[in-house]
Amino acid sequence: CQREFKISSDLLDEGSDQSLDMQSNYKVKVGDCLTSPSSSYRVKKIIGSGAYGKVTLCQKASNNQMVALKVLTNLYDDDVGQKEARILQMLQEGDSGHDNIVQYMDSFQYEGHHCHEFEKLDIDMNDFLESRPHMTLQLTEIRPIIAQMARALQYLKTKGIVHCDLKPANIMMTDHIQQPLHVKLIDFGLACPVGEAVHGTLVQTFYYRAPEVQVGGAITEAIDIWSVGCIAAEMFLGTYLFSAIDHGERMTSPAENQDRRLFVDLLKHMLDLDPVSRYTPEDILNHPFITMSHLQHCFPLYYSKCQKIMDQVLNSSNEDEQPSTSSSTNQVSEAAIATQSQKSSRKRHKVRSSHTVHVHQF
Repeated sequence: CQREFKISSDLLDEGSDQSLDMQSNYKVKVGDCLTSPSSSYRVKKIIGSGAYGKVTLCQKASNNQMVALKVLTNLYDDDVGQKEARILQMLQEGDSGHDNIVQYMDSFQYEGHHCHEFEKLDIDMNDFLESRPHMTLQLTEIRPIIAQMARALQYLKTKGIVHCDLKPANIMMTDHIQQPLHVKLIDFGLACPVGEAVHGTLVQTFYYRAPEVQVGGAITEAIDIWSVGCIAAEMFLGTYLFSAIDHGERMTSPAENQDRRLFVDLLKHMLDLDPVSRYTPEDILNHPFITMSHLQHCFPLYYSKCQKIMDQVLNSSNEDEQPSTSSSTNQVSEAAIATQSQKSSRKRHKVRSSHTVHVHQF
């Protein structure tokens, strides 16, 4: 089994004679010009592919900006493209979207294919992990990533949407050099409103699939929390959680050991077999591992280091973001408490499951 695709190092430069066969009348290739009612898009690079379509890096003629353009295959029912566009529009309604969700710009049809335009992002979490020693992250790095995922899921919850396919490939860095650890969720091809989710539908990639999905149970927001729990463990272990064996003690300092105990406690709540009692985004944001209340007085130096990383990442949000995430970790905690009343191997195998069911770039 090979990975679905490489996003960064395997990009095809302009002028390449390679193309992506859409298995229909139209083939996307570098140099093509796709047109919409409002602009045209010159294909500069081919980023990747999946069962539902292809993703290209394009230069948009109307403003000369580089954007990501997802071109859906027309082998499937026309409703697939329309459904994804509807979900993306729901996420933009009434505001400019969310700082931890990919910015959706437009949808149009070209040569019988649905096309979705998104902002250009950087590398995905798979590539980021593979660039790291031992393909793992430190808890000081994992913490702000979990917090951002919880914020994104909190936003999806307000819209009544379940993502249904959270995995490292669907978490992208905005700019891993200029904005370290700032991440966004992508790929809403399997997302659906909670009320429209059909019991028994086999969604999610195998390694991140919630137990209730596996047995044909209800599809709720809780399945996304399970996936985040699996991803968080994977970032720490360097291997898929449920293919992992004992990796032994990885930390030595008392502060890090205390941090790890609460990290494991958070994982247990996110991986609760009961979707009803499984943590909500608010619960995650209010957990001591995220708020760092266990570190502030006992380990002030380690706390200062951790808070600096959290502040740098969360403060990278747009100025228009809600104030709960724009200053300090304590404000994140207060925002979570305010809403608490709502509910009182990788060794890196370089594999992705054959159970993957659709394009995972956008």
